[in-house]
Formats: sequence, C-alpha cells, structure tokens
Amino acid sequence: MSYIFKVYNDGNREYFTWEANTRYYTTKRAIKKDFEFTQSLLDFIDLNVDELYETFIDMGNEVQKLYEDENNDTISLRKSFDSIAEKHIYFQLFRLHWFDKLDKYITGEYEGKIYDFMPYKDLTHIPMKIGAAQNQIKFMLNKAFDITVENDKTIQQYIATLYENNSRSVDKAFKFQPLTIDFERIDDSLMVEVLYPKNMIDIVDYFLREIIRREIGFKVCKSCGKYFPAIAHGNIEFCNRLFQDTGKTCRDIGSLTKWREKVAESPAMMLYNKHYKTRFSRIRAGKITREVFQEWAAKAREYRDLVMQGKMSYDEYEAWLKSGRWV
Repeated sequence: MSYIFKVYNDGNREYFTWEANTRYYTTKRAIKKDFEFTQSLLDFIDLNVDELYETFIDMGNEVQKLYEDENNDTISLRKSFDSIAEKHIYFQLFRLHWFDKLDKYITGEYEGKIYDFMPYKDLTHIPMKIGAAQNQIKFMLNKAFDITVENDKTIQQYIATLYENNSRSVDKAFKFQPLTIDFERIDDSLMVEVLYPKNMIDIVDYFLREIIRREIGFKVCKSCGKYFPAIAHGNIEFCNRLFQDTGKTCRDIGSLTKWREKVAESPAMMLYNKHYKTRFSRIRAGKITREVFQEWAAKAREYRDLVMQGKMSYDEYEAWLKSGRWV
C-alpha cells in the first residue's frame, strides 16, 4: 500500500495519524489529528446517513464509468473522496484506501478484472454499513453504557449479558471482528496499542473495545440530547459539543442557564427586583432623576451580591432597602 493509517489513544485523547505517497495525494510528513476520547465514535453515530446516500451512489456511478473506459478521468471521483473526508475523521482512511486503488488503476498495477479490483458496491453500500453500525452502537449505549438508567451492574456485566448465547440482543449488538493491532513506542514516554484499520468499522470496533475495557459510562446531555462520556469529575450534566451556532459549548450554555436559574430563585435577587421596580416607577412619575436612580441601583446590586456571597445578612439588606436611603 502507498499509505499508512493508524489509530491509538493515551487514556485521555484519541489520535489518528496518516501518511501517503500516491499520484494525487502525498503527505511530506505524517498528519496527526486528536480528539477527546470517544468523541469520534459519538460523532460517527450522529452522521446523517440519509445525506450520504446520494453522494455514494454518484461515486459508485463514477467507478462504473471506469469499467467502460480505462482511460476515463478520475478527477471528479477524487474530489468526491476529498469532500467526504471532511465529514468525519474515519473517512480519511476511506479516502486513502481508494486513492491507492485509483493510483493502481491509472498505472495498471493491479491483477484481475477492474470491476473486481474496484467494486462499485464497496461505495454504494457504505451508508447502509454506517447505518447498521450506528444502530448497533446506539443499542449498546441504551442497554449497557447509559449510567443514568441503572447502576446495579458493571458495564462489563451489562455487555456480557448482551452477548449471552441465544440472546436476542446478540443480533442487535455490534459484531466484533479480529483487528490488526501492534504495540509501539509513540514518544519518549508512551508505549501503546496501535490499530492499523482495514476499514472504518475496524475503528468503531477498536473504540468500543476500549470503552468496555475501561468501563466508561455515558450520559445524555441536557442541552443537545446527545450522549457524552461521564468521565469528568462531579455531576456534569452537559457535553462539550458546540451548541448550534452560538460559538459556546453545551456545558458553557448549561452552566450559565443553571446560574441564572439559581440567581433568579435567590431571596436576595427577588427582594432586589421588587424594590428596583418600585423605585424605577418614580422616574416615570417625575419624583427622581434617572441619574439618582442609577446611583441607587448600583449600590443595591452591590449589597445584593454581598448577601448572595454570605458577606451581608438578608435582614440587613432588607432594612437598607426599606429605609428609603438612596445611597
């Protein structure tokens, strides 16, 4: 092969590295991408399969054109592989695998019939394979990995139950297969198991094994409704995904929302709001100027925050508000 693609993790993050030397895709040095552990798998199950069908059917049609004319241009097909590789990190392997085939197609360095060497169904069936794997992973998330459902067994025990002989769950759970795994030195201080995947499903297989081996549970984010790993300290309820187009994560949004809810329910805040409305109405009545009101409001907020921090008593704050003093 004219490329190398490998996957590993250090316990906290997952890493994908690849290098290639094909006619149309050469990396002068290895490319390396990393993500929070389990992120790529969770992003994989969120892929919209319906949006992939048309793309892969078009790619299959392009491959069939190569059967008819072995001098056919591969530019359009290569652009499709480039485009699909941007949708998910696992598609980087898919692109390298097919670029290698296209290289051999152009040079004629392959054996047998062209349609056996480059079967178009290997492309058109990809969305179905992804959809099947997604359903299997979601089934395992619901039945074994979701720690908010039950906790009377370990994740290993729940998984073992899914794979009992004659169990109906066996047909719904992921089908593990042999993997090509080596044990390598990654840097000056790290030796890890490294996966050399033959296809995208091998990568899914690898990460599911790691999750089971390390007993990692998952929760459903209360903001976006998607699963995230429950490996952070504390009772985290929100994930680190970007929330819509806000530029902030669900965790950022969720923390701010919870803080606002807590503040809104604070007795000191409710007392402040009550007197704020009363005094603000005096501006409209012409009894005070806006400048005087703003000076009072600043002092009222200062005392309110002291109460919420436990540095001033509620009774003292209430007495000051009722006293009618402005500053």
